[in-house]
Amino acid sequence: MAFKRSNVPGEDIRLAMEMTAKRRQLIDETPATPLVYEYGVNRLAKALHPGFVKAVIADKTPCSSDCVKITLKLSDGGEFPYFRAGQFVTLSCKAGDSYLSRPYSIISSPKEALAGKLEIMVQRKGIFSSFIIDEAPSGTELWMGEPSGDFYHDSIRDRSHILAIAGGSGVTPFLSMMKAIREGSEDFRLTLVYGARTRAHIPFDPEAFKCEGVETVVVLSEEEAEGYKHGFITADLLKKYVDDDTSVFMCGPDAMYRFVGKELESIGFDPARIRQERNSVGDREVDEIKAFRLTVHIRDTVYELDANNNETLITALERAGIPAVVRCRNGSCGFCHSRVVDGNYYIAKKDDFRRLADRKFNYIHPCSTYPESDMIIDIPIMNP
Repeated sequence: MAFKRSNVPGEDIRLAMEMTAKRRQLIDETPATPLVYEYGVNRLAKALHPGFVKAVIADKTPCSSDCVKITLKLSDGGEFPYFRAGQFVTLSCKAGDSYLSRPYSIISSPKEALAGKLEIMVQRKGIFSSFIIDEAPSGTELWMGEPSGDFYHDSIRDRSHILAIAGGSGVTPFLSMMKAIREGSEDFRLTLVYGARTRAHIPFDPEAFKCEGVETVVVLSEEEAEGYKHGFITADLLKKYVDDDTSVFMCGPDAMYRFVGKELESIGFDPARIRQERNSVGDREVDEIKAFRLTVHIRDTVYELDANNNETLITALERAGIPAVVRCRNGSCGFCHSRVVDGNYYIAKKDDFRRLADRKFNYIHPCSTYPESDMIIDIPIMNP
């Protein structure tokens, strides 16, 4: 309501009293309809960033001698959150006395996930992957973190042609990219060069993904077969597929990164145009395995457990059955950002992605940190 100041003595008081009465009348006449507490932007934010959600294993399909395709559906039957082709999700569950989690790249395209189906590829390698393949039956419920990672095509950062080099289950993000190109949700060209030992080790059908803008080349190191290259992914092969409009994406074992990196260097390819999906930090080689006492504070709860100097802190936490916050498992995302109250630790230089302020105030990423003495740490709570 507008209020105009009057030049008549005492008129301002009368007008103010009338305004108060009018305001009271408007309040009394207002219907008792509850206020809106959730707006469209809140619903959108929740859909894009739901945090942890419950998913169940709907189906398991072998796709090579050592890889299995896992189909997931949400427990409530809803849509999976939107993601960029090439991103990953982190799966967690209780397995015996341990609480295990691992990141897995997504096979599905974004449109498939919005239709309620999300697929990942799991290679029989490691405790959790073997558990998912061999022990977890259909219907097993898992906690799933929201899609994460920056291993996707960015038109500002990357060229319009991607030379995708993969080995093992590292082909997974590229399968998602090829599907997205075919359905029109991504607009770039992709040439996949995949290295495998034999045809039995190929976890996908190369012919099934061919379309305009997509080409697949499979290189077999231990078998010769019609329609396949034989040998290794060398400079002679790579130079056939690179030009000034090419960026290289690599996903696979570290040994592949080192070998292919040298081959690309030999043909003068700009290293600034090479991107590698980082692998999880594994056990550390030490002269003598030592066990230290780890005291963990999660808000008002305190845990005590043993942690070996050859394993990351996150591995020790999971082995003890503590549901710790974790996502990438290679130190780069910072999701498990935690504070060291006391104690010494080791972080390999290649796995240390902490900010300068974190180093100054003794913050770490437990997924890439090894204990070097008894430690006291304060970690964030996992809020599924």
